[in-house]
Amino acid sequence: MSIGIDGTRNGWVMADYRDDAWQLEIVSDLTDIDHDMAVIDIPIGLPENGIRACDRAARTTLAPERHYSVFSCPVRPAVYAGSYKQACDINEQRTGNRISKQAWNICPKIKEADKYDGKMNLIESHPEVLFHSVDQEAVKHSKMTEKGRNQRKSILAEFGSIDDLEDRMASMECSLDDCLDAMILAVAADRRTMPLSTADISGEETGQIHVFSERR
Repeated sequence: MSIGIDGTRNGWVMADYRDDAWQLEIVSDLTDIDHDMAVIDIPIGLPENGIRACDRAARTTLAPERHYSVFSCPVRPAVYAGSYKQACDINEQRTGNRISKQAWNICPKIKEADKYDGKMNLIESHPEVLFHSVDQEAVKHSKMTEKGRNQRKSILAEFGSIDDLEDRMASMECSLDDCLDAMILAVAADRRTMPLSTADISGEETGQIHVFSERR
């Protein structure tokens, strides 16, 4: 089973995409997931120093409208820091940049994925890069806006029915944007496509962002 996983406030949104349909579920821990391979929107492979090449490449791909949706993965010591201030100080010393509050808030999720890296078949990806790879126009507007959400839903509708998405989202107490992200990650997992060439989206030993190589 190949699935897509996106972090949310109360755990992880798991999307299983098979036979042109999605099964959606909230799980509290990555070990609760039964899968062969998972495409996950969380950094896999933490840098010790500097900014990962794959983060820079993803921002280049999404520029000029959506590049700010990709944050640079904090260095490992910053992820495991005891406070936000300490994390900022460490990251600034090693990269020249402090980390955002958003990045700090997902550090527990980063640590959980890091804990299971090598023990579970987790592949890093980025939903905005995936939506962009299907249709560059799909990510011109933020997913926090109605227009942006409708654009992303239109993309997903090409792969399967999403007529009952709002009902399923409400029953899981999950935000729509988290569901949309998990669903496009699941499509990527199901398609098993290759990443773009290393000249476009590339990674050091610490990680690589995978995207569609062609539209199906």
